Amino acid sequence: MDLSIFLAKLFGLYFLIAGVIVMYRQRSLMPAVTEIVGSRPLILTVALGQLLAGLALMIAHPIFTADWRGIITLIGAWIVFESLIYLMLPYGKVAKVLRKFNNGTWFTSGGFLAVMLGAYLTGIGFGLWQ
Repeated sequence: MDLSIFLAKLFGLYFLIAGVIVMYRQRSLMPAVTEIVGSRPLILTVALGQLLAGLALMIAHPIFTADWRGIITLIGAWIVFESLIYLMLPYGKVAKVLRKFNNGTWFTSGGFLAVMLGAYLTGIGFGLWQ
């Protein structure tokens, strides 16, 4: 199977499922994010894991095009960028940013965006549209 198609299926389904869960369960997820913000070791561990995953995606899929393949590479670049923010900024600033985005408006809009992106990539991956 072509790597790009596999990644479109993987990320498409992931974003679809996660987006629906984020929108539906946001009231229970917001306290979890609050607890994560209070744990420096957890933020460090998550950021290092994100860095590894983002670099792996960018190395395995270095396709910088203005189509769906480029979106997959852009996802990897975004993961690397976000992890570097968490790793390089002082803990207080990271916590402030995370607290700013920990509200219903961001959960709803982020979940909606994830569902739309997920639907698009799932459709591409499973051949529903080109």
